[in-house]
Amino acid sequence: MKRCYDCPRGCGAARDDGAVGICGGAKHARIAKIIDPFEYEEPCLGSVTAVFFGGCSLGCSYCQNHKISRGGAGEEYSDDALAKVFDGARGAIDLVTPSHYLSAIERALPLCKRDNSFIYNTSGYDTVDAVRRASAFTDVFLTDYKYADSDIAHRLSRASDYPQIAVNAIEQMRKTCDEWTEHGGKRILKRGLIIRHLVLPDCVQNSIAVIDDIARRWGTDVVLSLMSQFTPNGVGEPSVRLRKIEYKVVAEHAVKLGFKTGYFQEFCSASSAYTPEF
Repeated sequence: MKRCYDCPRGCGAARDDGAVGICGGAKHARIAKIIDPFEYEEPCLGSVTAVFFGGCSLGCSYCQNHKISRGGAGEEYSDDALAKVFDGARGAIDLVTPSHYLSAIERALPLCKRDNSFIYNTSGYDTVDAVRRASAFTDVFLTDYKYADSDIAHRLSRASDYPQIAVNAIEQMRKTCDEWTEHGGKRILKRGLIIRHLVLPDCVQNSIAVIDDIARRWGTDVVLSLMSQFTPNGVGEPSVRLRKIEYKVVAEHAVKLGFKTGYFQEFCSASSAYTPEF
């Protein structure tokens, strides 16, 4: 009986036999919502079709999409039905939290009737093997780098191993070289890597350490998206709002390091407007 070790949790669930993993997923992909078109905070991704998968292998206490990551929202799609979702999309397909359904995605791809462009939108909590597999069909990796501090990673995501796991995963993602194109007068990232970091309340030193590590490992020409949109979800920690000075300190540090390509958010982004209804 095949058991699942696709994510760093390595729970070994017999998902092909109907068992549910620690991620909340069984054999077939569960989709909570499809948004078409979906406009990103990172304009270089253009307009996409976002496919929000249910469940998550990381399970952050502050997750803004906790209704789908832990609440069981959505319905299962057979491999053929998933392929039809991909074929029916307009533009690039944004796979939101896809890591725990990598096997289902791999089974669906040969059933597709046309070539599709994919954005692999992940928490960064991925095994190197999973990233290698995803690289076979992924055009752009849109990954978080949440924590450089293992204590904070344990407290907020029950994953003290997150820092090293994420570094190893991003190192593999970085092998997809950036390739830019022009579309409708906009500069679009056709292939490559975007690293996102969400600044959390009372975690400024963690954010500075993350930014420092990105600059040291992958250089300041990597596309960096520094987000201020943290909003308390009412069920987990942190339960307080991000302060403007906290985001300002981290943003100014990134500027000081000399990052050349990327995005900052207006501080007013810290609202529920960035949380889709599920």
